[in-house]
Amino acid sequence: MFVHYARLPLLVRVLSSLAAAWLLIGGELASPALAERAADPISVMAQSQSVHFPNYIDFQLSATDSLAPIVVAYIHVSIPLFDVDDTERVTANAAKTITLHWRMDTSGNNYVMPGATVTYYWELSDSLDNVHLTKYVSFIVTDTRFSWQSTTQGYMHLHWYNETPGFGQALLTRAVTDENHLLEVTGLHYHQAFDLWVYSSEDAFRSALPPDTFEWVGGEAFPPLNEAFFMVSSLTDETLARDMPHEMTHLLLHQTVSNDTNIPLWFDEGLAVYCQLYHEPEMTDRFNEALRSHSLLPLAQITERFPSDSDAAYLAYAESWNLVDYMYRTFGKTALEHLFQLLGSNRQTFDEALQAAIGEDQAHLENQWHLALHQPPTLSPAEMQTPVAQPATTAQLQVPTPATSDSRDTTLAALGAMLMLTALLGTALLLLSVRNQRLQALAAVQAAEQILSASRGDRQGPPSMGGPLPPGRQGGWPGQSAPRTPDGFSYFDSDRPFGLPGREEGPLSPPPQEPGAKDHGEDHGPWPPRPEV
Repeated sequence: MFVHYARLPLLVRVLSSLAAAWLLIGGELASPALAERAADPISVMAQSQSVHFPNYIDFQLSATDSLAPIVVAYIHVSIPLFDVDDTERVTANAAKTITLHWRMDTSGNNYVMPGATVTYYWELSDSLDNVHLTKYVSFIVTDTRFSWQSTTQGYMHLHWYNETPGFGQALLTRAVTDENHLLEVTGLHYHQAFDLWVYSSEDAFRSALPPDTFEWVGGEAFPPLNEAFFMVSSLTDETLARDMPHEMTHLLLHQTVSNDTNIPLWFDEGLAVYCQLYHEPEMTDRFNEALRSHSLLPLAQITERFPSDSDAAYLAYAESWNLVDYMYRTFGKTALEHLFQLLGSNRQTFDEALQAAIGEDQAHLENQWHLALHQPPTLSPAEMQTPVAQPATTAQLQVPTPATSDSRDTTLAALGAMLMLTALLGTALLLLSVRNQRLQALAAVQAAEQILSASRGDRQGPPSMGGPLPPGRQGGWPGQSAPRTPDGFSYFDSDRPFGLPGREEGPLSPPPQEPGAKDHGEDHGPWPPRPEV
């Protein structure tokens, strides 16, 4: 039934309007408490976090609720670098105003390194089921034990502490020199900011690293964070010329190469050692010792990680250095720069990029390197003959090779073979003729000498064996000399080991040892480790 609204009594119309308004808003405007709920009764008064490296991180929160007691609190913490995504319930006394505190353990196996980003937020609930989520807060963990000073040059951020005036500027000058050296050697350029943290004592440096770090580590780079740590006790310390360019090389290489490209550890570390401005003589000695005993580590054993034993790790670094040096000397700087470009394109694996740049895969490269060092081959004869992709030139890429041939190819091949046989036969006949002529001449000379000797009554005996060798024979007769290296030393000289080229590292010969002494490498001092990728 339809009723005209204008004909109803005034009181009825007023009551109807009020009822419609009540139904429209569901009666909520009449409840001040529900109106407050729509405006979120929970508010945060203060929020903070404090890092106490390396032991723990404290989180604090103060909040108030205008309607009801806050009864439940959670904190959600995320550390992407360590795959941490944790939620912890925090005890909250039922009250309208609360103060919360939660401590995150970062010691031991819960280690969080300086430079790591931590993100967190709080979740609060009151007795009326009101829920409040705080905004996300992010901060970077720092080593809060020291008052750090910093300076910046280009992409480089340098940090140090507790040093004399002028130390920071001198350290920056060295770092810039190292950077220019790396760019000259590799042809690569930094394109992201990176941090170098310099510790002044061994204890401080080691306590800043993960608890499972090997004891022989002298510096460490973390490419995912674009930062590195090392110790500098003095600007004249040789380890500064060793560790800083070493760790900077790791950061430079990994800024160039995609994270999806699996770089072998021997190449990563070998390039870093190659770029150092100082090389310990003991490393050369350890490598030469392995050459003498034919005990080089296979590349397959140092592709993913280095040995935990300090002596074996030392050899792994020495091998990696020598192989990268061999690549530079054999294939040239241009080929290595091409390899870096291919790795940075993220379109090829390391082996594919290696074949395209130098024409060798890792297996054939290792075998060729072994043979150059007069070590046992790593491939069988059949494997050595396996074709390896050669670097493609522009002409080869643009002009395809015909896939078929005709009868003319066979005719030309036969004609070429006949010509070669004819040439060989002619050469043999010529040599035979020359030999016969020389024999005839020699016979004539001998006959003349006999006649002359008989006429003069010559009766001289043979020369003494104790006299000097003829001119040009000092050092042995033909067939008695050992093969020589390019620098003039025999590969078989017992007093001259061969292997690593002598640059800044000093003499190649190992230092004399006391009878019965044995060098296990523990006294070589700290040495830079692999980058944790």
